[in-house]
Amino acid sequence: MNKKELINALAGQCDASQAQASQFVDAFCSTVVSELKDGNQVAIPGFGQFVAKHRPSREMRNPATGQMMMSKAKTSCQFKPSVGLKDL
Repeated sequence: MNKKELINALAGQCDASQAQASQFVDAFCSTVVSELKDGNQVAIPGFGQFVAKHRPSREMRNPATGQMMMSKAKTSCQFKPSVGLKDL
């Protein structure tokens, strides 16, 4: 399912227009992203939680040249499904 299909499904289930469903999806995504940027987690009971995970810099090998180099520290998003979602 892509974003357009998700918007169509939400519009059908919520008896709303596709424009309203699109606004909802965009607002949801931007809210989750802004909370993760602030270092918070977003938990949705029965679905799962989005967690900001910090990855420190580390030494790695460039596969093209074989030369050792340091990677940059970064923060990435991790999704942890709830128990109910895992059972599906």
